[in-house]
Parts: sequence; C-alpha cells; structure tokens
Amino acid sequence: MKDVIIVYPVRETAMSIRALIERGGFHVSHICALGASALKISQTKKRGIIVCPFIMRDMSSAELAGSLPVDFDVVALSKNGTEQYMGNMITLPLPINTDDFLQTIGVLAASKSGFTKRSDDDNGYISKAKQALMSLRGMSELQAHKYLQQESMRNGKKLVQTAMDILETLA
Repeated sequence: MKDVIIVYPVRETAMSIRALIERGGFHVSHICALGASALKISQTKKRGIIVCPFIMRDMSSAELAGSLPVDFDVVALSKNGTEQYMGNMITLPLPINTDDFLQTIGVLAASKSGFTKRSDDDNGYISKAKQALMSLRGMSELQAHKYLQQESMRNGKKLVQTAMDILETLA
C-alpha cells in the first residue's frame, strides 16, 4: 500500500483532505505546503501518491509529476472543473466528489506501480478500448478513460484487463 503525501498551503484544507483520506482507510505519511517539500520526501520513499492543488506556490502539479521518481502518482485538484489523465497524474475537479476521490486513491494505493510503468502493449490495449468506446458510444477520450477506470474498480481488475475485456466484448 502506498503512502499519501498531501501538499496544500492552507493547513485547514490539508487537514480536511487528510481526514477524508484516513476515513477511507489510507495512510497519510506527510503534509507539506510546497511541491519542493513533497519532491524531497519522495526521494526517501519507494512509492507513493501525492495529493495537491493543480497549481502550488512553487510549481505546477505537472512539474511535480514530471520530477517524481517512478512509482509515484499525483492527484491534482483543479478549480477549472475538468478531469484529465496524463502520465502519472490524474486531475480531478473541485469540489471533490468524495466517492470518486477515494476510489481513485484506492486504485493508486493498491497498485504496485504508477501509471508510468505500463508496457507499450498495455497502453495499446487501453488506447484501442478508448477509441472503440469513443466511436461506438460517442464518448470523449476523457469519458472513455473514466469509464475504463470505473469498470476496472467495479470489477477489481487492472485497467489493461478491463480494456481487453471491452475489446473482446465489442469484437
């Protein structure tokens, strides 16, 4: 199980997020105000999840995600209301949907590695499944990815296995 590091400049907000995550059954190992602090902490750990705002005082969540060691994921909370998946970073809209947030933390915490550890073949299956969902069901790429993620969590399967199941069903 991965530890969670929270980066938030407002202590009350950080403590509220911590309480929510811990109520969900996950361990928060550190709370800090700056991305640089989280980056330093990540260098001492083998894997983890960082929950932070989309833009921090000293860097963006994308800069943080790009600087982290392998096996670290970032959940960035964004005021612009969009949900995005890129590399080892997931952007979730504010206000937080508690169930979606805890499911996302759960999937990331239970996985042995971050998103960056997928093989090219795995990424190909996921991409093909998203394309199929987009063309057959009229979904956007983000909707298709979220659908895959939700089905994966619902069935207790890895994302790539869910993608393969969908491709088999649609074939």
